[in-house]
Amino acid sequence: MTVTYRRAADRTGGSGGGSPNAQFGLDPCPSCDTRYDVRVDPREAVVIRVSGRTCRECNPHWRPPETSGGRRRVTIVPTQPSGGPLRIETVSENVQDKSATCLPARVADAPHRDEETEASERTNAAWQRTVGPIVSTVLTEADRDAVERAWRPEHCETLEAVAEALDEAWATAVPMADETTVALRVAGLPAVTAGLVATVAARWTGREPIALTGELLRFTGAAICAETRNAVTCGRLRHELGTVTDVPDEGMVGLLETGFARALTATTSGITVGDLLGRLDAQPERVRVQDGVEEVAEAPAGPIGLSLAATAGVVDGPSSTAIFGA
Repeated sequence: MTVTYRRAADRTGGSGGGSPNAQFGLDPCPSCDTRYDVRVDPREAVVIRVSGRTCRECNPHWRPPETSGGRRRVTIVPTQPSGGPLRIETVSENVQDKSATCLPARVADAPHRDEETEASERTNAAWQRTVGPIVSTVLTEADRDAVERAWRPEHCETLEAVAEALDEAWATAVPMADETTVALRVAGLPAVTAGLVATVAARWTGREPIALTGELLRFTGAAICAETRNAVTCGRLRHELGTVTDVPDEGMVGLLETGFARALTATTSGITVGDLLGRLDAQPERVRVQDGVEEVAEAPAGPIGLSLAATAGVVDGPSSTAIFGA
């Protein structure tokens, strides 16, 4: 059956036949033998296939499952119903019997905003001086300039919502099945956050379990907030510290340095944030893919319909593969 879905084909540079994505071959989890296959289409989705039920070693979010066995498909989709705040909807589907459960939706909160004062400006400047050099060691000058031009505090809240959705999937859905496909659709996210999500996934170094992608997204958002003089409004910094003071917290700075570096220092993928921002668009071309999924409506209603639309191309998959393990 032929289905139509939105998918952007990657046509630009990078080594390896014109695709910017990297390929990594790492050993499976030594404790439970779970294997991971991660595919990144920078303008469409991050697809993580999990063979095994994971354990606390390779999935720190693991919880004892209520049921076990079979195959599941988890789809994480950004939506913005009726022009309201951005929501991250998650559907967990049993592939065999087609039953589905909607996991808690995550809403990108409005950033905290106070009137700008001399004190807040002093605090933002102090964090920028401290964290700026960290960001400079991770992002190239071109990437840094591109992110700085696009970044808003709202983007950090979006990364937080995506991170929460990923954490929930790893905690509740993945341990239930022998095989799980987690499809995180980046199309529909603001361009800068879509680019960062794709970049973090594609540059994974294997130093930490892939299940900690959400944590790395949080570190990335907080570091960029601090570097762009948005420390006072940063939800993650406020959550961790309570009050963001004009003397940057040494422990938090250390976490940002190590966490942000883990997220983005691997450069073998060929993906650059600046390049992604130049190529991401609101209407990727439509392609037709042969696949066994029933034809979906042009504008599917509800999270189940969104799930089918977003995962229609999972069998075909994004343009290149990166294989990760813990």
